[in-house]
Amino acid sequence: IDLAKKTALENNIKAQTVEELLSDNSIDVVLNITIPQAHFEVSKKILEAGKHVYSEKPMSVKYEQAKELLQMSKNNNLYFGNAPDTFLGGGGQLSREIIDSSELGEILTGNFIFAFPGVQDFHPNPESWFQDGGGPVIDMGPYFFTTLVNLLGPAKQVWGSLMWNKKKRIIGIKLSFSAISMMAGYMRCI
Repeated sequence: IDLAKKTALENNIKAQTVEELLSDNSIDVVLNITIPQAHFEVSKKILEAGKHVYSEKPMSVKYEQAKELLQMSKNNNLYFGNAPDTFLGGGGQLSREIIDSSELGEILTGNFIFAFPGVQDFHPNPESWFQDGGGPVIDMGPYFFTTLVNLLGPAKQVWGSLMWNKKKRIIGIKLSFSAISMMAGYMRCI
């Protein structure tokens, strides 16, 4: 809470504990930017407090939990927004413009390849990347699939593959993990 108080003071806002924030009637929507493995629990508490949620991706690392959150929001007439919204950026919008111009003809499929060694060299708290519910599929995949869905429409079929280039790696705090380092995705839209 000390960092929250310091940041609040610098930005002329109010620092609150989670409990204070959830019981504050002047707050309508809460941004959930916790690690992916905590998204379900935190978002559920927000909805139970009667507040709208905007959460980082993924909504939950488990499909059934995501369905539960959507049902809770629907039952309580609350909105549940979910990142990523990166498709609204320059590259996504230029792609949208080109597709809408019909210059390319009918597009039937989309694909992406993402190769990345991991966050252990620069992230201050990289542990969640290497735990169940972390890594490039959960952390980075949604950006690419969301862009493809925005550009090409709903997916009819999704295929992916993963590759490990190291079975073990050491991160700054001397813990070793096995982690996916490359993924490829393919999406058929018709």
